Amino acid sequence: MARETESAHLLSALADALNACERGGLKPKLRHGGVIETKGGFVVRAEVGWVPRTLAYTEFIQATEGDDDD
Repeated sequence: MARETESAHLLSALADALNACERGGLKPKLRHGGVIETKGGFVVRAEVGWVPRTLAYTEFIQATEGDDDD
């Protein structure tokens, strides 16, 4: 359990650091869609900036109005 918590904190710190780089005018460039993965989770670029995610199941985001999947 402590290892999972440590991984989550490290991934969060990494996301914060990448966001700080972008705010400072530096644009991090990563390969393969900008995902950094570990056994505890990953960091990915989203609309709001870099965000940490766990490998645990989470619900899908609801489609917004105007999305056409028909």
